[in-house]
Amino acid sequence: MMRTRSRRMMVRRKGERGFALLEILVAFVILALGLGAISTGVVVAMRSDARTQASRAALRVAQSRLEAAGISEALAPGTREGLVANKFRWRQTVTEVRGGDTRPQQGARPPQANGALKSYWVEIAVEAPDGTATKLAALKLAPETRQ
Repeated sequence: MMRTRSRRMMVRRKGERGFALLEILVAFVILALGLGAISTGVVVAMRSDARTQASRAALRVAQSRLEAAGISEALAPGTREGLVANKFRWRQTVTEVRGGDTRPQQGARPPQANGALKSYWVEIAVEAPDGTATKLAALKLAPETRQ
């Protein structure tokens, strides 16, 4: 009886041989391809995140420069440039805006009002280290300077 039992086990073992070397290699190739695809996706996501952070920082610099225009220095038509944190290049362009019908007629003097204001169109362009650019613009009012 013992012999028949061991013969049955031997027969079963011959039929259940396990994985062949070729099957194991195919499984490793599939695993390697899957891990490669996942790592590529992670790298792309990290690059995208870095670009987004650089764009946000450039936007903050542009907002800060736009808010400071007319406060830290007087508004005057022209262009100014600078560098923030040795990374972000900014360019500020100020243009005086004149009303459509405010030109005085020949020989007439323009009306003088106390507390008269001038309008200026202020544009700020900021370039991030990776080359992305952010632009903001606003209409600003400043007191008229007497000459």
